[in-house]
Amino acid sequence: MKTIKSKRGKSITLLNPAEKARKFADELNNKVHQTNDGHLKFDKFGQPASLTDTERSYRSGYLAARKDSAKLYNWKQKKGYN
Repeated sequence: MKTIKSKRGKSITLLNPAEKARKFADELNNKVHQTNDGHLKFDKFGQPASLTDTERSYRSGYLAARKDSAKLYNWKQKKGYN
């Protein structure tokens, strides 16, 4: 996690792919949006913003792609491919 300042002075938190995957997994488990800092996001009525079906499918697809990539990497390491 890296926090930077924009030109206008706003703090922005950037995540690496592993942190992004952890955030997506947390969001799927809790079924609500989170900021990159791990805080809940709220809708205009003050309720925690829940994930839509599209957002849930995007997050689960992202996690599945990372898992597939890790499996292929481990298989290549085991077989001696580099």
